Amino acid sequence: MHVAVIAAIEVANGSELTRAELIEWLLASALVIVGSSLLLRARTWITALSGVASHPFTPLASGLYATLMGLVIVLCHNLWVADMRVLVTLIGWLALGSGALLLLFPEAYSFILRRVPITPQLIALRGFLRLLLGGAIFSYLATHG
Repeated sequence: MHVAVIAAIEVANGSELTRAELIEWLLASALVIVGSSLLLRARTWITALSGVASHPFTPLASGLYATLMGLVIVLCHNLWVADMRVLVTLIGWLALGSGALLLLFPEAYSFILRRVPITPQLIALRGFLRLLLGGAIFSYLATHG
């Protein structure tokens, strides 16, 4: 399946993709899809999060996911350049750092959740920020890809 996704992106792009470009397309797509879901289905996310937030495995699973995502981005897209591509690199390092912190200090997750209530406005804001980031990366890809 992943080969089909890569082929579809290459056809849309009109040329072969570098690893960095592939990461940019995948990250922008994920940010827009998840951001749209958070923005349009905030109450569904609140229900889901309230069901798993207190489970001790949640910060570990989140940490594993963030660490893996961050490592892939950092290893394939560690570009420190003066354009939008640095945003992808920064997201990778932030994911890697937050994932490592969740794995090393899982109790901090529940500490934060006790102090910051999960509201529809907070979920929608997180969705809007993801849409904004994904849109910025797509905009760069459309004009420079």
